[in-house]
Amino acid sequence: MRPITFHPAYEPSVALPISFIDRYMQACTPVYALIYIYGLRHSMAGSRGLSTQQISEAFHILETDVLNAWKYWDAQGLVKMDTQGEGISIEFLPMPSTKPQASTPEAPKTEIPHFNISTRPQYTVEELAFYQKESKDIARLFSHGEQTLGKMLTYNDLNVLFGFYDWLRLPMDVILYMLSYCSEGGHRDLRYVEKVAMDWAERGINTVEAAGNYTASFDRDLRAIMKALGHPAAFPSPTQRKYMQAWLDEMGMPLELILEACDRTSVQIGKPTLKYINKIISDWHEKGIKTMEAVAAAESEWNKNKELKLERKASPKRRNRFANFKPRERDYAQIERMAQERLFKSSEG
Repeated sequence: MRPITFHPAYEPSVALPISFIDRYMQACTPVYALIYIYGLRHSMAGSRGLSTQQISEAFHILETDVLNAWKYWDAQGLVKMDTQGEGISIEFLPMPSTKPQASTPEAPKTEIPHFNISTRPQYTVEELAFYQKESKDIARLFSHGEQTLGKMLTYNDLNVLFGFYDWLRLPMDVILYMLSYCSEGGHRDLRYVEKVAMDWAERGINTVEAAGNYTASFDRDLRAIMKALGHPAAFPSPTQRKYMQAWLDEMGMPLELILEACDRTSVQIGKPTLKYINKIISDWHEKGIKTMEAVAAAESEWNKNKELKLERKASPKRRNRFANFKPRERDYAQIERMAQERLFKSSEG
């Protein structure tokens, strides 16, 4: 628990500037706005004993949410946050002017901070125990995780699950839905579940309805591919699902082209096989082919090149060492005169 010291606000009032409501409040996470207003109110009252834990309890949120909120407002230039020492110092700054100056170029817009998808934070045992004790949602998450994954959760498992909420910022109901969805599909490995969570976070899936629509669409595509593979009633195996996810998600290949690859494999080798299909789709992906029109254009170009090669092979150019020899032009009249002269001389002798 870290105490927060608030410096006096820039205005002797708790009234919010219009620019904050119009420019900042609408663009931020709602809880960040609440924390800013709550801190401003305590700043005006001269409070110096408020802590991150007290704010988290006041709004029933995580303590890390409180810290992230102040980091966000510091990045926006509305407060100055100092974490030197035992506590946290928050100084409210004047609201930046929204009027552009004629002689000064417009300052670049500050990007809204977002999670770094490549680095999951590591939480301590004490932090995880605190959140599980103080937050009913986190306690429910850990309990639901044990039930759906079918095992006692290790420290690393708890880190991963808590990261879905704190790091990836997924809503709790979406996380619970995701765990059930993965478990029902036979995927209880947390490494797999974490990849799904990262994919949903990147796609901005933040409601159960959006998650349901996405999974329904994905499952519909899987069923269509399984039908093309000759197994319309079967549920994809882990290996089949791995290939399909690579085609649909990693390569972003349209379902139409995947089904086309399945059909071509059936025609060429008698039955569709995952490796052969993957070879066709990977080739299209490397060439940037995403439509049937692009497939047709690529095949047309390939056929032209093939015909040219056949033509060159059928009529090869042979090098002749006499090809550049220019024959002499003969004067047959002169030759005849010379022959007659030789004949005349021989008759005289």
